Amino acid sequence: MLSTVLALALVMWATPGVTAAPERSVGVAENTGTQLTATPGVTARATFVVDITAGVALWSDNADVPLPPASTTKIITALTARRVLTPDEWVMIQPGDLVDPAIYSNAGLQVGDRLRVRDLLGALLVASAGDAALALARTGGERVATGGETPQAAFVAAMNEEARRIGLRFSYFLTPDGRDVPGQVATARDLAIAAMHLLSDPLLAALVAAPSIEIEIDGPQARKVTLTNTNQLLAASDVIGVKTGTSPAAGQCLVAAVRRGHDIVVLVILGSQDRYQDAQVLLSWLDQHYHWLTLDGSSFPELAVLRKFHIVPALTPTVVVPADRAQDVELDVTYRPAAWGTVGTVRLRIGIVDLVAVPLVRVDQLGFGPMSERA
Repeated sequence: MLSTVLALALVMWATPGVTAAPERSVGVAENTGTQLTATPGVTARATFVVDITAGVALWSDNADVPLPPASTTKIITALTARRVLTPDEWVMIQPGDLVDPAIYSNAGLQVGDRLRVRDLLGALLVASAGDAALALARTGGERVATGGETPQAAFVAAMNEEARRIGLRFSYFLTPDGRDVPGQVATARDLAIAAMHLLSDPLLAALVAAPSIEIEIDGPQARKVTLTNTNQLLAASDVIGVKTGTSPAAGQCLVAAVRRGHDIVVLVILGSQDRYQDAQVLLSWLDQHYHWLTLDGSSFPELAVLRKFHIVPALTPTVVVPADRAQDVELDVTYRPAAWGTVGTVRLRIGIVDLVAVPLVRVDQLGFGPMSERA
């Protein structure tokens, strides 16, 4: 379902000066760097929150201000590597791939190690490994280089091409690992777009959601290494990624994805003094000011009753509404008796405005159809 909303979300909240209608209706700041009246009180220099399933921005503060991105850069590194490399091809670690372990996050790779690209991607996104980033950039750069540039320079150029391709407007990358370099910047809104594309890739989405992974290293010192995710929010059951970043210039950064109903909400926090506390403040603010209602029996008891008679919505979408309008949401069921198939329509509406309309279907008692999908 996520891939079907990419274009919608880009149109509704990625273009400067264009905001989703629900954002205006509840007073969320547009792309001017201004804040809401009821500021959550975070320490971050920039924050942005968007329901990427609905394509609706929910919170914005300095969302289009370019700032140092630290290791959130590796989201673009991963997306670029996925375009130029295949998951099962092998990469041999060379001296130039290594980083100073006293300064940079790493996976402890050694010269002569051989890893598949999928394991390097795991090290990149789970452990924020700089050595994995450099190995991917070198290998990918060798694949795309067309002139006399170094492989890393060619890969960084491909990163910026990828950034433009997916709709990033105010971000520019100079390294594959996100280390502080003058001129390397990203915006909170751009990183939300990048996270949306990462989450639409099944391989990358599974990696960023994993609290830990085991990678396999071949070569003279063959071994298996367990890597722990740097994203501490993954301890919560509703968190599904995405990436951390920390550097002297960037401060603490976090791109996080959480589930609300069947929707995915992405939070971007840049330049924070305490990213996890800021994330909790924003999440508490969101749950106070918005409600996510799913078209099923958990949100609407009437649908639980219909289910007992094997009548269910064909789909169970989630809608997000301002908390002060949630009590105005009405469930409207139109029933047309039939022995099988479509037997009516179920709508969520506020007044005469439909928020969502879904066919109501009758399913058999053997577990086929929509009923089995939600059993």
